Amino acid sequence: MLRLLVQSITLLQFLLLLISCAASPTQTESFDYRARAETQVDGGIRVSAVALSPKETMNTFPTPLAQKGIQPVWVEIDNQEEKEFALMLLSIDPNYFTPSEIAWRFRGQDDMSFDDMMDYFLERHVPVLIQPHSSVTGYVYTNLDPGAKAFAVELIGEQDIRSFEFFQVVPGFEADFMRVDFHQLHESGEVPDLDLKGLREYLEHLPCCVLGGDRETPGDPLNLALVGDGTHVLATLVRNGWDLTETMRRDTVWRTAASSVFGWYYRTSPVSPLYLFDRPQDFALQKARNNVNVRNHLRLWLAPVTLDGQNVWVGQISRDIGVRFTSKTFITHKIDPVVDEARLYITLDILASESLHALGYVKGVGYSDKESPRFNYTDDPYYTDGLRVVLILDEERNPLYNMEFLPWEQPEQSATMSGKVDPPTSK
Repeated sequence: MLRLLVQSITLLQFLLLLISCAASPTQTESFDYRARAETQVDGGIRVSAVALSPKETMNTFPTPLAQKGIQPVWVEIDNQEEKEFALMLLSIDPNYFTPSEIAWRFRGQDDMSFDDMMDYFLERHVPVLIQPHSSVTGYVYTNLDPGAKAFAVELIGEQDIRSFEFFQVVPGFEADFMRVDFHQLHESGEVPDLDLKGLREYLEHLPCCVLGGDRETPGDPLNLALVGDGTHVLATLVRNGWDLTETMRRDTVWRTAASSVFGWYYRTSPVSPLYLFDRPQDFALQKARNNVNVRNHLRLWLAPVTLDGQNVWVGQISRDIGVRFTSKTFITHKIDPVVDEARLYITLDILASESLHALGYVKGVGYSDKESPRFNYTDDPYYTDGLRVVLILDEERNPLYNMEFLPWEQPEQSATMSGKVDPPTSK
């Protein structure tokens, strides 16, 4: 117990030192959220939607909804067709809050009575039925997503379904990818457009691993490739429960320290930079458990090639299972040594979302097992069948039975709990 206390104090001292050196950027935020609403049109249906930030919510509602994990999404639906449509609220959030639920959560915290507060939120809820040649507007009270919001507005008519997909970064949130000018990354040279054979060869000739903080020592294995437009990739991951990571600055470093030591929930904590193509990750996402010590996280880089005109993102995914001290970075996350399990997780995650067009495996870091493991930048051992998974996203929902399996490398027995990994076979 005493040793744990000393370690916790040492950790806090170290992180407070980082805080004193970190810059605290100025954040600007507009409360005119309707002006930044995204609008989509399908036939005679026009849908506008926007997810409010906590500050915008405070400026709009009499109660601090974000403190109770509630995030309003403003929706406007204009139906100029001849049929009636019904709004599928669950497409926006399958666990949305009702006006009565909100009123009960804030009972006794305002001058309004429970009934008055319930009426207040009910009046502002978006109507579910949209008559022909009419418009409706209002809010859906969703669960709070602090970094980015991915949702669909689905309308059901007689023998007709209209779906409008939205992805929005919440104002006031500063994510890693916002510092990257993607238009300038590869402007100095031509970006080759590859076919499947060319993509396989390209991915097989990439380095085994990303580089650590010294930009020289191999880090975690480069075990993932995603193909798709950047916004679509982000939207797919966020819709599946992945959170963007924040930039490392004074307040986020402090929250990370508090989450690690005290077990506080922090979904968007920063991740340390690793390097590929002579730069840190272009963006990172994570799925945290109850605190930042245990999470799945991935880093992605925009590759200087495309597949049939689609962006190619390469990166690494691993699962943090705890924290430990290290001589290189003082404190670091301990990764699950069976790194293929994290690769399997992202594959199953995107499969379940029915967003996958094709799936394949290519050669990568090389085979290692429990008896002869590889090591990352902070000397964590890991073992793997050595392959990289290639996930080609579909712009539309694609049922699992329509997904294509690419006849490339075949993993035989990866991600076993025993740590036994069989070498892959080639086709």
